[in-house]
Amino acid sequence: MNAPNTNMPPARAQVAIAGAGPAGAACAALLARAGVDVVLLDAQRFPRFKACGEFMSPQCVPLLEQLGAAQALRRAGARELRGMELFGHGRRARGRFVDIGRARAPVDYGWALRREVFDAQLVEHARRCGAQVFEGWRVCALERGADGSVKGLHLRGPGGARRSLAASWTIGADGLRSKVASELGVQREDRGLRRIALTTRYRGVDTRSLAQAHFFEGGYFALAPVDQGLVSVNLVLFEELYRSSGLERDALFESWVQRLPAVREALGAGERVDPLRGLGPLARTTTQQTFDGAALVGDACGYVDPLTGEGIFFALHGAASLAPALLDALGAGRTDRGVLAPYLRERQREIAPRARLCRWLAFALARPTPARLLLALLESRSGLADLAVSLSADYARPAELLRPSVWLRAWSGGASA
Repeated sequence: MNAPNTNMPPARAQVAIAGAGPAGAACAALLARAGVDVVLLDAQRFPRFKACGEFMSPQCVPLLEQLGAAQALRRAGARELRGMELFGHGRRARGRFVDIGRARAPVDYGWALRREVFDAQLVEHARRCGAQVFEGWRVCALERGADGSVKGLHLRGPGGARRSLAASWTIGADGLRSKVASELGVQREDRGLRRIALTTRYRGVDTRSLAQAHFFEGGYFALAPVDQGLVSVNLVLFEELYRSSGLERDALFESWVQRLPAVREALGAGERVDPLRGLGPLARTTTQQTFDGAALVGDACGYVDPLTGEGIFFALHGAASLAPALLDALGAGRTDRGVLAPYLRERQREIAPRARLCRWLAFALARPTPARLLLALLESRSGLADLAVSLSADYARPAELLRPSVWLRAWSGGASA
């Protein structure tokens, strides 16, 4: 049985997780439910705002069902989105979530929910499962053994309180600017991902239960209707385009709204209700994700473009893959990185190919020539639009594209085979 939560983290735990976003909270819930003594820490207090596209792909729904959190998220107002509209260069295509080859869609919708609501619900779920949760505690450094293995965390809490937390396993789930990954020395800049995201929300914008992406040279707008009648709006720009504008943040955002007729029309009917917040440059990746006594999960492993909503899937799937590997490690009394090989294999099998495809798609659609060709093709062939959108839904592996029957069916009007 876990010790009662106090204002001070304990001196020792079986697993210490830094970062209580979706990856950290989901991993903590899965471990605590299995009887592990797990401590979940976050530098912020919940609910808190998080810059995000706020859209979850359809495969997130069964993952959240398995976690036991789906019903609470439904009650919290998770909005069902049944596809995506793609705009750009005078073209408009609409895709639905459909079966792709042998891959069957678990549901025909994704979810959209404000991150402050989503994250707070997952943190509370981790508490209910038995995790000890400490908010307002920041990682200062890793505790290391004589052999260099990770032995826990050095923490700073509210009012400057200090604490050392020893753990058999230390998990970095602390996001894009992960302190754990930085301490481990595995963060690298990926210049191909140097983008700036500006995010806000509107009220009174009708997107008809569809997400929207509006592409232009050097970036895109992403719109997703979330709970409480709001629409999440993200403007993502290549960093050089952002820097060269010479405009203040609000003026830059408004200038791009006015340049794109479809965006101007959509947002012109609504009212902006949140301040404009910025995030970037979004250019982090990691060279290694498992270590003796430690592992990285979620955005701590590297940036995922918000275009397709795969970031939350990667977080939830990563947690669902890491937790059983940690259970096996704890059961065997091992803390060497080799015991986490199943987690790495699952990342390579499920996450790596999707991340490459997502990156290629976002890169191509931000450039006029491939974007015009691709959007014209998707506009003229609804089955291909369904295929493109469904590939971002995470229930089909990109390898399904190697089957000719998938392309034939999509070309003729449907993506299943």
